[in-house]
Amino acid sequence: MREHIPKRHLDFDNPIQTNKVFDNTNARIYGGKVSTSMQPTSSDWGTGRNPASEIPRVGLRTQAFEQMIAAQVAAEIKEKQDEQERQLQ
Repeated sequence: MREHIPKRHLDFDNPIQTNKVFDNTNARIYGGKVSTSMQPTSSDWGTGRNPASEIPRVGLRTQAFEQMIAAQVAAEIKEKQDEQERQLQ
């Protein structure tokens, strides 16, 4: 039977020296610890494909502008490489 163990010795730093059995108060009040995973099953649903991933993140006008800049950069790089080859010959 559980019974209260009074702390009359006023030594709060050291544990009580007695032959009485202590129970786990937290487990008695809230129940024993559950070792199973507490992740909901709904977190596994729909993880295969997200239809929102197919929505373009950039508009057509921005894509065309980026392609134009990429073409200009490629042309400049080609000019520099041609100039270096002419200097080596």
